[in-house]
Amino acid sequence: MKSKIFLLTISAFIFTQCASQKKSTDVKMPTTNSETVNSTYPTEKPEKGAVRLVEKQNIFSEENKLNITFVTTIEDSRCPMNARCITAGFATVEIEVMSLHSRPRKFTISTQDNKNSFVFQGRKFTLTNIYPSNSTDVGFEDLKGKYVIDLKIE
Repeated sequence: MKSKIFLLTISAFIFTQCASQKKSTDVKMPTTNSETVNSTYPTEKPEKGAVRLVEKQNIFSEENKLNITFVTTIEDSRCPMNARCITAGFATVEIEVMSLHSRPRKFTISTQDNKNSFVFQGRKFTLTNIYPSNSTDVGFEDLKGKYVIDLKIE
């Protein structure tokens, strides 16, 4: 009897946690102190098979039965939009993924072609976009917590 009550309690807790998570379609874009930078946030929905996450956001992908969290942006050395650079630079983010039957796993992915994806339980996750574009006025430290990514799941 005690085990049934325990299982019911755990099930109720998990259900309330999943039900309280935002859907990826409910994403509200953050804002910065620069209208130019703000204009680089997406206005269209992400492509089919992709989820859009704001930094620190956690969603449950019903289609894939996965819990996905955009943990943090580790680095953003992309060339500012109002500067001339020798190289394009790259951005690196940390993602945490967990299925219904696994523990959470953290992955580091980048906008570099050879480091922009990872595989978790037979699904390939690819970083397709990171927003906003930085500028010489609004750099990495100013954008911490305001990044948005599109993550394609195949």
